[in-house]
Amino acid sequence: MRMRLDLKQLKQLSVETESGQKLGKIYDVVFELEGQIIAQYLVRSLLHTKDYLISRDQVVRFEEKRIVVTDSVAKESVLSVEDPPPIRASVEPLTMRTEK
Repeated sequence: MRMRLDLKQLKQLSVETESGQKLGKIYDVVFELEGQIIAQYLVRSLLHTKDYLISRDQVVRFEEKRIVVTDSVAKESVLSVEDPPPIRASVEPLTMRTEK
């Protein structure tokens, strides 16, 4: 049976290790354009304290409500989550000009 998911459905799946550790949910993916495949999954913990970069090779299986990944993901793939830098406008204010 072939399973197909759109990005919205993929983002609803829980991501867990083989030993049952809940890592979070997918918030983005990285595509490999040459093969038209997903190369990596970006997973954010439920409390938004950790991000995980999961290679497609680390995915063990897809289930109806979750994705199971190797236990090594919890140890090796942690990315630090920092507050984003403040957005600074680089646009200069507009001045009105009148035509005669």
